[in-house]
Amino acid sequence: MASERKIAVNRSNAKRSTGPKTEAGKARSSRNARQHGLSRLNREGDVSSSALAGVMTKGLAQQSLFEMENLVRANLWLGRIRQARHDMLVALLECPNPKLAKRLAGLERYERPIRAAQRRVLKRWLNEAC
Repeated sequence: MASERKIAVNRSNAKRSTGPKTEAGKARSSRNARQHGLSRLNREGDVSSSALAGVMTKGLAQQSLFEMENLVRANLWLGRIRQARHDMLVALLECPNPKLAKRLAGLERYERPIRAAQRRVLKRWLNEAC
């Protein structure tokens, strides 16, 4: 159980950390997720996904279409993450900036679940093939 002092400190901290108050601050923070575009998980009608799906389907025609689409999406997102990482590294080398370094480290948040999805599909395929 937290002491009365800790509860009071937590309440005073919470009053200061409730997000932006001004309209300008709210507008600025609403664009946080759009810095690199990786938070948009589904891009409908993406030409590159249909092209990659076509190439992969030729080699793996016996696999289910749903799993094929999952693998294609995972590979496309990993490519987008690689490109975003490359762009951030170039910018960081040109002008060292702690905020940019933090954003670069934050890319792992997007990469980890996509790699896990890719592994799941590949593991299912291996189990079916054996």
